[in-house]
Amino acid sequence: MPTEPRTSNRDRSPVPTAADLLRPAFRHFFWLSYDHIGLLILANLLWILLSLPIVTAPAATAGLFHLTARITRREDASLRDLITGFRLFFRPALVIGLVDTAIAIILWINIDFYSHLGGRASIPGMLFAGLIIWATTFWILIHAHLFPLLIDGERSVRSLFRKSAILTLHNPAFTIGITIQNISVTVICAMTGIGLLAIAGGLTAVLLTTGHRSLLSRYNPDCPQTPPEQRGWRDFWRPWEAGRTGNSRHA
Repeated sequence: MPTEPRTSNRDRSPVPTAADLLRPAFRHFFWLSYDHIGLLILANLLWILLSLPIVTAPAATAGLFHLTARITRREDASLRDLITGFRLFFRPALVIGLVDTAIAIILWINIDFYSHLGGRASIPGMLFAGLIIWATTFWILIHAHLFPLLIDGERSVRSLFRKSAILTLHNPAFTIGITIQNISVTVICAMTGIGLLAIAGGLTAVLLTTGHRSLLSRYNPDCPQTPPEQRGWRDFWRPWEAGRTGNSRHA
């Protein structure tokens, strides 16, 4: 009697794993950054300039994400898109910055207070401080989704934080993975010295934007997807041979 073919867990479930989403997202990030390296350097410098008054830093960040969203969608992009995003998202981005500042202060005060309790209260205090540190970690993780959601059209700040928290809770492995990738890229830029000032912000925005688009495919598989990137290391070191060898930027 014929036996049924064995199926893996991935075959039984159409839901992609975190690795299934992170791999193509990072690949797209790498090649999009490679294709637009000059624009990203200029955008990063403009982002730093617009962020100097500090109060305008959230809006400048929103403008940077607006630019990288166009790059990720493979649309024509220029520094003008950063200025447009700066103006378009100034108000909600400012509110995000104020909320972040207030919550950061509250978390820091509570961690400092409970971690310095003495006597019999020292052990409960350390436990409370540990819980607040975990809450701080979660707060940091939700920022992987915050600005991409804002650029996608979500203007309510309350809804932005709520949806970012839901996405983080529903996709913890993906959110942790994209955050680790983000930190790694920033560290590599810092190790080069000039890279931290020249391009780190732009690379971060591209990475989080491509990650967000990859994650959306889990919830809406019928929406148009970015073609899979087919370029490899040969195209990186010898880009002039791409056409001769039959390779293309994407399938």
